[in-house]
Amino acid sequence: MVVASLSAKKGHQVVQLTYDGEGLRIEGDVTAAKRPKAPRTCFCIPLPPPKVSNPLLLPIQNLNLLNVEYGSTNMLRISALIPDKPAEDESPVTLYNLVYSIDPQDAEKATKFSSDIMSQVYKDVSQGKRLKVLINPFGGQGKAKSIFETQVKPVFEAAKCIVDVQFTERQGHGFDIAKEIDINAFDSIVTVSGDGVIHEIINGFLERPDAREAIRKLPLGVIPGGTGNALSISLLGEKSGFDPQYTALQVIKGKPMAFDLCSVTYDDRRYFSFLSQNYGITAYADLATEHMRWMGDTRTIIGLLQQIFGRKSYSMEAAFDIVKSDKTTIAEDYPVEYDRSDQQEAIDNTRGGQVVDSIPPLSEPVPKGWTVVNDDISVFLTSKVPWLARGMLTHPYCMPNDGLIDLMLVKKGASIGEQLGVFDAVDKGTHVKSKIVDYYKVKAFRLTPVTKDPKQKNYVAIDGEHAPAKPFQVEVHRSLGAVLSLDGRYRSTTI
Repeated sequence: MVVASLSAKKGHQVVQLTYDGEGLRIEGDVTAAKRPKAPRTCFCIPLPPPKVSNPLLLPIQNLNLLNVEYGSTNMLRISALIPDKPAEDESPVTLYNLVYSIDPQDAEKATKFSSDIMSQVYKDVSQGKRLKVLINPFGGQGKAKSIFETQVKPVFEAAKCIVDVQFTERQGHGFDIAKEIDINAFDSIVTVSGDGVIHEIINGFLERPDAREAIRKLPLGVIPGGTGNALSISLLGEKSGFDPQYTALQVIKGKPMAFDLCSVTYDDRRYFSFLSQNYGITAYADLATEHMRWMGDTRTIIGLLQQIFGRKSYSMEAAFDIVKSDKTTIAEDYPVEYDRSDQQEAIDNTRGGQVVDSIPPLSEPVPKGWTVVNDDISVFLTSKVPWLARGMLTHPYCMPNDGLIDLMLVKKGASIGEQLGVFDAVDKGTHVKSKIVDYYKVKAFRLTPVTKDPKQKNYVAIDGEHAPAKPFQVEVHRSLGAVLSLDGRYRSTTI
C-alpha cells in the first residue's frame, strides 16, 4: 500500500521515492553505492574494482531510517543504516546520507512527505535522544575512541541525537559519573567500552539514594569497545553485537528492556553484578591470563587448555536456592519462556530507594530447603546472559528478566576428553547436553572457596573482574536494571 510518493532529482537523474508505512523505496538513483575504500592489487598488479550492488534495490525499512528532512534549500536529505547483505542474518550495515533536489513547486508536498515518514520511523521511540556517552580509551585494545569517532558519532549525528561525550580517566570513574549524574538531563547513558565500564555504571547508580529510580530512568546503551562485550552479544548476536554502527542503531531505536541484576555480598562489601560469577578453571582462564589481553578472546581458550590438561579441580562449600534442576525440563521450557520474555511489566521510573536483599546475612545459616553441595569441581559458572564472549554460548537458556540465574556445574572426575568435549561444544551451546554438565536455575546461592593445596591459587571472577576468594553470596533482583534493546529480549539461542 502506497502511503506517500515524491518525485526528486539527483543531478539529471529523475528519482522516485515511495513510502508504504513500513519502508522507503528509492528508484532511479544509480550512484548511491559506496565505492571501495582502496584499490585492490595482486603482486602489485591493479585488479578491477569489485562489483558493488545498489543498496537501494530493496526498500529501506523503518528500523534502518534515521532521518528524512526537507529544508529551505529545496533539498531532501535521507540518512539511513542500510544492510550490506540484506538476505543475510546479522548483516553489517553502512551509513548512507542521500541528498535529492525537489522542485520548489513541490515544497509543501515534500514537507509532508518527510513528516509522514518520520512520524512512523520514530512511532514508538523518541527522536533526537539526549545521550551521555562514556568512552573508555584504555580498555581492550585501546580502540574505543576511534570506534566512536569514525563509526558511532556519524550515526548519532545523522539521527540528530544530542551527545555529551566524556572519557573515563581511571578505574572507577564510571562509578563516580553514574553516582552523580543528573538523571533528568539525558535519555540514556551510553558506554563505548567493554563490560567493565557497564559494571561501574550499574554500581554507581545503585549507590545513590534514588538507586531504583536512577537505574531505570536512565537506561544503558551499549556500544562494543572492549575485549569483553557479553551484554552486547547477548542482545544482538555475535556479529551484530560487535558492529559499532548496528549497536548505535539499537541506542537510537531501542526501547528500555528490564533486566535482572545480582547483589554480591562479602563479609566486608556488597555490590552488584550483571554478568557472571565464576569459580574454578574458567575463573583461572579469565583472570590468570590477563597479561594476554592483546590476544582477545583466544587468551581464555589457552587458559582453559592449561587447566584441563593439568587435571585441575577446586574445592567448594556451596548452597543453592534451586528452582529448576532437570536439564530436559529447562530445555523444553525455553521456547515458551523465550516467546514471552519480551512481555515484561512496564518499567516504573517512580519507585525510588535502595535495593535490599531478602536472603539471610552471610553470617547466618542458609534457609531450610536450600541444596548444599560440598565437593570438588572443575567449573562453577553462573550467568545472567547467554553469551559470555564470542564463541562462548555458556548459558543458552538464560532470560533477561526471569528472576533466576543460570548455573553450570562440572564436578571433579571428568576425563580430559570429556572436558575438552564440553568446551569444544560451548560455541553452539550444546555442551549443556553432556553428562558431566549439571545445569540449574537458581534464585540465590552461597559459595565458600576451599583451599586444599597451598600451591594452587583460587580465583573468583565477578563480571570478569578479580574478586576475593572467600565466602560470598548472590541474590537475583528481578528487573532491577534497564538497557536499550531492539527486540525487548536476548537473541534466541535455540539449540
